[in-house]
Amino acid sequence: MRNIDALWITGDNTAVQAIHGIIKVCRDNKVPLILNDVDYVDEGALAAVGIGWYKTGIHTAPYVARVLNGESPALIPIVNYVEEEIKLNLKAANELNIRFPDKYLYQKASESKKVYKFCLAHYVDSPNSEDVEKGIRAELKNNGYIEGENYTLKIFNAQGDVSTLNSITEIVGNEKWDLIFASSTPTMQSFSKKIKHTPIVFTNVGDPVRAGLGESFTNHLSNITGISTMSDFESLVNLVIETMPGIKTIGTIFTPGEINSVSYMEALQIAAEKRGLTLIAVPANTATEVADASKAITSRGIQAFTQISDNLTGSCYASIIKEAYDSKIPYFGFVTGQIDKGAVAVVARDYYYAGSDAVKMAIDILNGKSPADIPFEYVSKTSVMVNKEAVKYFDLTVPAKYLDDNQHFNK
Repeated sequence: MRNIDALWITGDNTAVQAIHGIIKVCRDNKVPLILNDVDYVDEGALAAVGIGWYKTGIHTAPYVARVLNGESPALIPIVNYVEEEIKLNLKAANELNIRFPDKYLYQKASESKKVYKFCLAHYVDSPNSEDVEKGIRAELKNNGYIEGENYTLKIFNAQGDVSTLNSITEIVGNEKWDLIFASSTPTMQSFSKKIKHTPIVFTNVGDPVRAGLGESFTNHLSNITGISTMSDFESLVNLVIETMPGIKTIGTIFTPGEINSVSYMEALQIAAEKRGLTLIAVPANTATEVADASKAITSRGIQAFTQISDNLTGSCYASIIKEAYDSKIPYFGFVTGQIDKGAVAVVARDYYYAGSDAVKMAIDILNGKSPADIPFEYVSKTSVMVNKEAVKYFDLTVPAKYLDDNQHFNK
């Protein structure tokens, strides 16, 4: 080998194809071999500084899914993704009488410390999912978990597309995680069918029993627990009646394809009937249909929108509020973010605390408790908020007890 002291091979396709022969020649001649591909260190190379091709492949998979689902490659930006990895072969070093510098040995020892690997999967971009993620990150930090130091968090988002969600489920199910966070009912339904052994903590799921995650809050799938964000329908109906005395008919738009949405609509209907109100519910399955349903429901004589929160209407509620203002029909909701967008009032489960509550469950699991022994829970805080400008616009009088800013009550 022409009296060289060491051989270094870059990421060259020809050399990699013959790598086992190169390793043998180096071993026979006691020449240290250094690579840029960590996968071959265990084959006999001395060390490698690589970019981790396996992890690069995993990072590429969501982009493949986007193209397969119809998105144009021309519209997807090229992303530079490099996750540097250093790998040492201590056995080869001993055979060659080579000692690695302490800083690399220390790095290797540091890498052996526990770094938790988490992921969070969303079904769609919405204010609710954003608040959930903020709550998760904040509560992890409050408990001493520092991203990049003792945990990593990979974010997935299906952008409301079922086929993309299925691809994400396959990706998540085929990788090893210490714990999975899942946001929304469609995500959990998909995960629960395919992921049976990794602990999963859900959040932003309205009716986990109806979603098939268990027979009850205490008797559920063994690797799953989480936080229910079922809305407080009775409290909102009471607020509407006290704000609009004599009201008879309310309306909402729901999504038939979402179990969560159907469950919410039915629960709102029960709460309305208890107080002598009629609920008119109009279905919609796409953003365009939501806009059309908004116009259709106003023509049916509703006196107030009492809009439930689901993945579809949660991402395009602006069109409903616009119709409410155009038709002078007050809008009441169940999401805090809608109060600044024109809602008269909201009685909202706090999705930030839904994320925070989920982390508390996750920490119990990381400390050795089985998800099977952790009951499902409702989110710990609910907010009652009033938009005084909207009250004035619709010429309403909201009882004084609702006018305190940012009211909160537990469960």
